[in-house]
Amino acid sequence: MNQFCSSPKFVARASAAVRKTCSTINRTIAPLVLSACAVAAAAQSDSPAFAKFKSEMMPKVGEKITVVGTWNDEMKQCCWLEFNNWGAYIYTAKASSHPKEDDMSAHFRNGQKLKVTGTLRYFPGRAGSRKQVRAVQIPPEHFFIEAAEVEMVPPTQN
Repeated sequence: MNQFCSSPKFVARASAAVRKTCSTINRTIAPLVLSACAVAAAAQSDSPAFAKFKSEMMPKVGEKITVVGTWNDEMKQCCWLEFNNWGAYIYTAKASSHPKEDDMSAHFRNGQKLKVTGTLRYFPGRAGSRKQVRAVQIPPEHFFIEAAEVEMVPPTQN
């Protein structure tokens, strides 16, 4: 074995170089990751489809609505109903006798057509500048329906 490579002086120099390289990589990657997260969170608000959906739905917030859409349980947070080229989360109303969201996910299958009646609500997302970095994850701006009734829509017959 090469005595030079095994000397303590070489090992110290090599590990210092490795630490410096790792530090440089971390300083480069961290801002990239944070900016990617900010772009992903901002993507919903910047989407033309969401802007149109929001303009249609905002006047209905607080009202009882009925919508027919496609069930999607592949979202990070359960119980999404796609309608009007966007969608809303479905939560059970407090006074409802309907099963909890987890049970709804087990009861309905992905891609199934549902008719949902309930109160439309709006969550404005995080307050403040998008450039602020927070230690706590805050859900993005979204709509949700406090569902009093959820029923399957029978498939259309040809």
